[in-house]
This record gives sequence, structure tokens and C-alpha cells, in this order.
Amino acid sequence: MRRYLILISLIIVFTSCENSTVAPNEEILGLQFFPINFQNVDRYSVEEINYNNDGTIDTSQYLLQDEWNDSIAINGGVKLEGYRFQIDQDGQKSIVSTIVKTRTSKLAKLKVGNSEEIKLSFPVLEDKSWNGTPEEFEDDLFTIKQAFQSYELGDSIYENTVQIIQEDNQDSISNYDQRIEVYAADVGLIYRISSQIEFCRDTECLGLQEIEFGKTIIMRKEFDD
Repeated sequence: MRRYLILISLIIVFTSCENSTVAPNEEILGLQFFPINFQNVDRYSVEEINYNNDGTIDTSQYLLQDEWNDSIAINGGVKLEGYRFQIDQDGQKSIVSTIVKTRTSKLAKLKVGNSEEIKLSFPVLEDKSWNGTPEEFEDDLFTIKQAFQSYELGDSIYENTVQIIQEDNQDSISNYDQRIEVYAADVGLIYRISSQIEFCRDTECLGLQEIEFGKTIIMRKEFDD
């Protein structure tokens, strides 16, 4: 009788192990680089430089602020929905677009208006690449660099960060395309540069990298005092 009881106990233990689901280790996967918290307000200082066709350059500075009004549990993750606001230097605040932030154990996505990008692919691994814009006609490969490394930004040093190289084409004679984002553990995006510039392609100026038009946007994470 005792032998049967032991056998039944072992069957119950093994069945429980088979049916149990082991939760993913968020730190090993790198989920901490894309924290998702309904209570957080994400604020960024922005410098926008527009290179115009007539040779003039316009520079503006403002804040972008992401505020969340809904948190939705999805299969394997969480989705936040809200609005992105622009706050001008005079304090005027206006809605720029809707914003949706999604994180699962496999990827992190950000949708601003109708534009959606896969910001991170988990697990975070050095030199890992993926198509960051799967909804577009052409692939746009994003690549992980400097994973789990420190990063200095202004007067601050972030001990655990990852850089996402969306594009870093600085050698073309016809255009300049640099798009890089830096994420810090338990903070999220701390720095972003998007610089897309077209150069003159006429015979007399080809290769001289004379700017015809383009835009550079630099974003930095802002913290409450």
C-alpha cells in the first residue's frame, strides 16, 4: 500500500512540473530597457533642426510628453495607450498624436500616430538584428550595439544601457542617414538622434555634401527635479 502511495505522489509531482509555466527572467531577456508603467509620464527635451531648400536653417526647442490613459493586458505582455503632447517654450501644451507602447517577452513596440516601430527584440544580444518596420514595404534593419554597457549623457552616467542602431550611413555622397536610440535599464529611452539629410546631386556639387534639405531631431530624457 505504501508503495502505491509513493507512486501516486511521484505522478502528481511530475504532472505538476509539466503543467507549470516558468516565468521568463526579465533581466536576462533585457525587458528592463523598455519599462512599461501606466503611472509614468515620459518627458523628453527636443532640439529640431530643419534644413530648408533655400539654404536657411530653422531651429526649435520644445518638450515631448507621453501620458497614458489606458493599460491593457495582452497575450504575453502589456499595452499602454495614451497621447503625446508638445510643450512649447512659452508653456503652451498641445496634442501631437496618439501613442501606443507595447511590450511582450519577445519584443517592444512603439506606435506614434500611424507609424509603428519594433524598438527592441528580446532577448537583448550584441549584434542582433530585426526588421524594425514590418508594416512598411521595405525592411529597415535595426541592430543592437553596446548591450549591457555604461553610457555617458551630459553630466550623467547610466551603468546599464543598450544602443539600437537603426541606421548609420555617414559615407554616402547623396545623403546622410543617422538614427540611433539609447535605452537605460529601468528608465527606457534616454537619447535619440534622427538625422536624415539630402545632399546636392548636381554635377558641380556632387560629392561635396552640400545640404539641399533635411531634418535633425535630438531627444533627451527629462527627469523631474
